[in-house]
Amino acid sequence: MTDHHDVIAAFVDNEPVGAEELDAALATPDGREYLIDLLVLRGLVSGGLPDGLRSAGAAGRSQANAGRGSKSVFWLPVAAAALVAVGLGAGFVGGRVLDRHAPAVAPAAVVTEPAPADGPSAPAPTHVIHMEKGVDWNERSGGN
Repeated sequence: MTDHHDVIAAFVDNEPVGAEELDAALATPDGREYLIDLLVLRGLVSGGLPDGLRSAGAAGRSQANAGRGSKSVFWLPVAAAALVAVGLGAGFVGGRVLDRHAPAVAPAAVVTEPAPADGPSAPAPTHVIHMEKGVDWNERSGGN
């Protein structure tokens, strides 16, 4: 990498950069200004830098904390799954224990009447509805 802007951009993007190349790139006022511009731009894009421009050490610490935060986000679904598993297990064991202590219920005797030879008959109607063609409905051709 010979261009100073490429060296600084690679450094900001956490790509491997030679120490001599970075030193030469930051030795010029233009290189330092470009580094500040990249850090401000990155802070604006990521939503950071509320108190002005942070130092390079603070930016490194915030990236390390971001890594820790992603690990804690990983454990959140694992903890939720463990909580569900414990709840299901406790419910199963509790149901088994309570089932053993429940009083035994004697089965009730079921009496069935013999079916008539014609088969089962329909019950008697309780309400009869009378409908007349042309008064209550009209037939129309077509449709489904």
